[in-house]
Amino acid sequence: MEKETLYKFFDGKASRKEKDAIRVWLEASPENEKELFREREFFDAMILSGSGKEADKGKKARPFYMIAMLELVKIAAVFAITIACGTYYYTSEIQKIGQTMNTITVPSGQRVNLTLPDGTNVWLNARSELRYPAVFTGDKREITLDGEGYFEVAKDTSSPFIVNSGKLEIKVTGTSFNIAAYPDEKIVQTTLVTGSVDVSCPECADTESVSLVPNEIAIFVPGIQKIEKKRVDIAPYVAWHEGFLTFHDESLGSIAKKLERWYDLTFEFDQPETEELIFYGSIKRHENISQVLDMLRCTNLIGFTIIDSKTVRVTRL
Repeated sequence: MEKETLYKFFDGKASRKEKDAIRVWLEASPENEKELFREREFFDAMILSGSGKEADKGKKARPFYMIAMLELVKIAAVFAITIACGTYYYTSEIQKIGQTMNTITVPSGQRVNLTLPDGTNVWLNARSELRYPAVFTGDKREITLDGEGYFEVAKDTSSPFIVNSGKLEIKVTGTSFNIAAYPDEKIVQTTLVTGSVDVSCPECADTESVSLVPNEIAIFVPGIQKIEKKRVDIAPYVAWHEGFLTFHDESLGSIAKKLERWYDLTFEFDQPETEELIFYGSIKRHENISQVLDMLRCTNLIGFTIIDSKTVRVTRL
């Protein structure tokens, strides 16, 4: 198809016969459609260059489509600028979207399962908050967690996945792991299920980072700013996202904090020593609090008194 005919069509001056010829030409091949789009981009670029004003200077002015034919070099330059501006605009819009942060807050007694923009699957435990961008941009995928989350990270070796939790930075490329970083807890725990993770404390000058392999846990104590790792049975640390509270060699005080988040309660202890009692067991999440207390009461170590709908008194027998 002659460019002159196409420019007449773009300028709204093509005859009925020329329009029919263009339609037949377009239907003949997908390549013709691509050529039409290319020429349209040149045409739009020429408008930006101001060439069209010549068409309005009087009767002696050349037709707009003839100006287009004579100024292809000028159009090409403007076309390059147009493409650059379009790319910049597109990139800028993506960056703006990436700067928009989403916040997910989970109330007491609830769990939330969500998928992040990169395909990473996340479970959030009760009283947790996750902040993440609407779109991941740049050379890393960075989020912030307060509370507890279980992550199945979508693999992308060119863009590490980074979780900022408490004072820690947990860096992975594709793996499954659990982070427990509640503000009211004395420690921050990172438990690895599959893959590998690097755990560090950027704010701690003398704290060395550690790398974990499956079935290892990193324990960070903010008070002494030290990260330790050890091998563990991971079941008690990750069972919550499947609906179970599992505890092995765990203090009653620690168990009580988890129950407080699950059932939106407050536990009061008769003495500090009661909180240090050690328990083993597993509780299904959807059982009501009365059933849970009955199970713990069966140990004959403790008794419970329900003060009101939000408070439980714990007494050592």
